[in-house]
Amino acid sequence: MMRFLQTTLVALFIFSVGASSGWCAEEAPVMDVRYWDSTKGRFNYEYELLRLALEKTVEDYPAYRLSHHNENLGSSRGRRVLAEGRKINVYAAPAREKLGALEAQIHSVPIPILGGLMGYRQLIVRENALPAMATITSEDELQKLTVGQGQHWPDVAIFRRNGYPVNDSGRLSSLFSMLEQQRFDYLSLGVIEANRELAVHQPKGGNLAVVPDLYLYYPLPVVFHVSVSSDLLAERLEAGLRRALNDGSMEALFRAHFAEALAAIHQEGRRLFVLDAPLPDLDWVPQSEFPPLMRLKGADR
Repeated sequence: MMRFLQTTLVALFIFSVGASSGWCAEEAPVMDVRYWDSTKGRFNYEYELLRLALEKTVEDYPAYRLSHHNENLGSSRGRRVLAEGRKINVYAAPAREKLGALEAQIHSVPIPILGGLMGYRQLIVRENALPAMATITSEDELQKLTVGQGQHWPDVAIFRRNGYPVNDSGRLSSLFSMLEQQRFDYLSLGVIEANRELAVHQPKGGNLAVVPDLYLYYPLPVVFHVSVSSDLLAERLEAGLRRALNDGSMEALFRAHFAEALAAIHQEGRRLFVLDAPLPDLDWVPQSEFPPLMRLKGADR
């Protein structure tokens, strides 16, 4: 009994000293960064860039704990979950106009992170359509075919603005089987996504293929989106990305991940159709795209 009382008194003494000094081990601030997975071709880069931005700001902000969530939420539900800020509080996606109650709950960090590369699109078709796709030399010919896109993707409005028929009734995970079932003629994905997503989602026994030398381009800046409930995180990411942009570490990481895609869009003889698309009305950080990529001949529009 005496030993129990002594132990209790010691514990109470330690607690009272800690409380009176304001110290408690569990009170050390930690910034929880809960990232929602993106497509396979982008995830590693975006996750590393997110960590880079956090590391660039370790002296000015709390310690952080970075994790990722890879549930297949879909674009619309994913943004609702992001706005709530509980399960996830940051993800990377094309910038959008801030319209409606949902978008008011999402802060878009105004620094594009993919150097304009996401605007270069490759086409996935059924293999038996490859010969016909090889003969296309004008945008008018492509506009006779229907493109498949995911529900609520910002690309849908861009295609329709430019006179392209669109089927946007599926999610990314279902678009490949829909293409095989001839629900539309081709699927358009980013040059850094097309081959990897096809490898993952090719239907069993499927015969889908990437058109090798035909590209579309439209401005499609990708940014980090953060729940407004995590406004300190949004502030931190903007500060960290500015530093990574200014010291060259962001572009170095970008080129290390996407050298193959950069070479592909610069190849001799590639066909490129440029679509018109206005940039979202955001407070863009000046010169935040990588100039060498944006000066690519045929995309200066």
